Formats: sequence, C-alpha cells, structure tokens
Amino acid sequence: MDNLKFIDLGNDEAEQDIRLEDYFLKTPYYNNAFLGRKTLIIGRKGSGKSAIFILLEKEIERTGGIVISITPDQYSWSLLKDYKESGILPEHAHTNAWRFTFLSALIWKLNENRLIQDKSKLTSYYRYMKDSYLPKKESWFLNLVEKGKAILKGTKTQWISFDFGETITAATPLRIVNETQELLKKEWPEGKTIRILIDRLDDSWDASNDAIYTIIGLLKAANLINTTFKDKVIVTVFLRSDIYDNLYFDDQDKLRQYEDLLLWNNDDLKAIITERIRASLNLSEIDSSEIWSNLFSNRLYRSKAPAEKYIIDRTFKRPRDMISFVRFAIEQAIKNGHAVIEPSDTRLAEEEKYSQSKLKDLIIENQKQYPFISDLLNSFSGCLHKISIEDIKQRIDTFINRHNLTQEANIILRLLFTWGVIGIKKQGRAGVKHRGGVHFFYYYDDPSINPLAEHTFYFHPALRHYLNISEKREKRRI
Repeated sequence: MDNLKFIDLGNDEAEQDIRLEDYFLKTPYYNNAFLGRKTLIIGRKGSGKSAIFILLEKEIERTGGIVISITPDQYSWSLLKDYKESGILPEHAHTNAWRFTFLSALIWKLNENRLIQDKSKLTSYYRYMKDSYLPKKESWFLNLVEKGKAILKGTKTQWISFDFGETITAATPLRIVNETQELLKKEWPEGKTIRILIDRLDDSWDASNDAIYTIIGLLKAANLINTTFKDKVIVTVFLRSDIYDNLYFDDQDKLRQYEDLLLWNNDDLKAIITERIRASLNLSEIDSSEIWSNLFSNRLYRSKAPAEKYIIDRTFKRPRDMISFVRFAIEQAIKNGHAVIEPSDTRLAEEEKYSQSKLKDLIIENQKQYPFISDLLNSFSGCLHKISIEDIKQRIDTFINRHNLTQEANIILRLLFTWGVIGIKKQGRAGVKHRGGVHFFYYYDDPSINPLAEHTFYFHPALRHYLNISEKREKRRI
C-alpha cells in the first residue's frame, strides 16, 4: 500500500469524528439498541458507547422518530445530585427526581412537535415551564431540570396552577410525579414513540454517595418509565462498566434482561480499521482481509506473531486503542519512508507513543475516584512481566504504608485486575494468545475471574515499555 499518507482513521473521540457515519460498524449491540431490545448499554471507556449513542440519534431521526438526547451539555448533574427529600431514602428521592425530569422532557418534546391537544392540562404545564424560564434551544434540558427541581420542592400554590385537583393537602413529590405520569399516559398521542438517549454520565462521576444515588435513581426511573410507557417511550442509558459494577440496589435483577455489555472480538477490531481505510481511500470493491494485508508487511514479529496478533495483544480490546495504535504505526511508517507498516514501525510506535498514551489513559479514566493511581502504577516500574501473588501483595502493602492509604491490599489487587493492568494465564477459550498456545486473560476477556484465587499475574503488554517492565528471556530485535 503506497498511499499511507492518504489514510484518515478519523478521530479517537466519537463526538469529534465528523465522518463517523461513513465507517461506523453496525454490530449486534447497535441493532439491539436501535430496536429497543437492550436499554442499558454498558462498556469500558473507549469501547464505543458514544459512537452508538451518536448514530442512534441520527438514524432514529432520519427514519422519522422523535429523540431526546441527554448529555452533560443538556442537564445539570449538580442539581440532580444535590436533590433530597425528607423522610425517604436518597435513591428513592433521586428516582422521583429523574422520573419527573423524564416526564417533563416528554411533555416539552410533545408540545414542541405539536402533539398535545390545545385544551390539555399538559399545555398549561408547558406554558408554566416556558414562561418561567424561556429556555434556549441549546440548554433547554438544563433549565427544565432547574424548574423540575423547583416544582418537586414547590408549594401547594405552584401545583394548583396546573389544576391537577390538589386543593387542601400539600402535594408530595411522589404524588406530583405519579399524577403527571397518569395524565401523560391518558393523553399520549396514538402511534407515537419517543426515544430518550442518555450518555456521558461519567463526565461528572466522583464515586461519592450522592453520585451513586443519582445513577441508581436514574436507572430505576428509566426502567419505570420504560415499563409504564411500553412501546411509547424507550429510555436507553449508556454507562461505564466500572461504574455499573459498583452499584447495588433493590430490583437490580429486573434490569438484567435489558443489559448489553460491549465486548469486541479480533475480527471486529480489525474491521474498525479496514472500514476506515476503505472510506478514506474509496476502496469499496476490495475485500477487508486484502485491505488489512496490504497495510502491513508480511514480515512476522518476534515469536512469529503476525501484525494482527501483535497489535491486538497490546490493546485493551477497545476500538479507541486499536485506532490509536494503528494511527501511530502509520505515522511511523511514513516517517521512515516505508510503503507499508513494517514490524520496526509498529515497535517504534509502541515505544515512542502508544505505551505512554495507554498509561495516561488509565490514569485519566480513574484518577477522580483513585487519586493515587499514577503513583501506584509507577511503583511497579522495573518489575518483571510475571509476578507472584505474594510479590505483588508485598509491593501493594509497601505502597499503602508509604502513602497512608485506607484501602486493603486485596482491594487494590482487584482494582489492578479490573483496570486491565494485570492478567492471568490459563488454558481455555481465547483471550490474548501468546506463544505455545497459552492464553492470557484480562478483565475485559472474562470479568468473572476472581484475581484473589490466582497465584501468578502478568502485566499487560501495552504498559510494559513505559513502565520499564521486562521479561526474563533475552530481548531480541524485531
């Protein structure tokens, strides 16, 4: 392939990729979300949640559907996070707040699309919201949340203006929500479905109790709305897996059938690259396998590994990692004057850019909740790639004492495994496959693995160079 300089792999961030639609890979995950079969899309950062969110919105609108998309740009996390009600548990209060937020958004959207009858009480509700805040198009949801919070904490006179029949007893938030919901159900326009899409909840995630209750309230409210307005409203939530894994609440089992965990196999990861190359070079008639083989030299890497194995082994099996590594390799090949990507280009890309970028990504993704993560990862600098459970626990204990942490060694060991920093070796279904048919499994290969039951761990290949983690065998040149 003598046109490396013309390859455009797009942007690592889906929100900033103007050509995403040209090469987006419509996996079963996307189809399930589009059809509303799965309404809780769970995945690690960089696993493609936002790409699905963006393309869903476009396709639903293109096919005549109505969409309410909610991101931190449109809602006020702090207002919802700070919301409290006296006399009930925090997660129930947040469930009420989110239900009211959804109901208000639905009423607003129906009115904007002229789907509310002129004499409906919902029209008075809409006018009250609009007259009070006159929300701008870009921030309508933020203003709606502010007004919703005011109503939930409001006085009887505020509620009377909607004429819901409240005359003596002060309206409680739950009663307000339930009566608003019943009215909306009664007057729902026949044959209309509205999709509510919620993404980037992790932008303001700080693992505090308030943040936890906010997410739990959101998930419970979304499920209640989906159940109450079946086939009329579909709320789809996109959530980071590490956040969801640490949530525990009543009726969580009711969400299992609607969960979809984003996992990527080797073929799909390769397809992400080949489809982007196909679009940028207009190779519509060429097979994907041919595009991939023309991109790389046929020279093998050490241990006789082909380019596919070498690269995928050093990703965390996420689209973002795959795109960034191949991009770095292309840049290095161009710099070295090569017509295709040689093993030396890939190795230099790993050493000069990729390994450091993956370490930084891990730190950025987790430092809000674990501010010690940078020091923790760097404390393993100089280790061998293989480490026993006794040795790693001893290092963790030393780190805990040095930094006066309250966490126990077993907790930090679990974190290292969950982050993908360490993995295990065993026979079985394919994880990251190394020499001799041995399989290396990381958290993203099998989240059910209990690291505390293992005896030996292996540092992830992507991190070894920058952390100066070496193998016992003598290093050989590519």
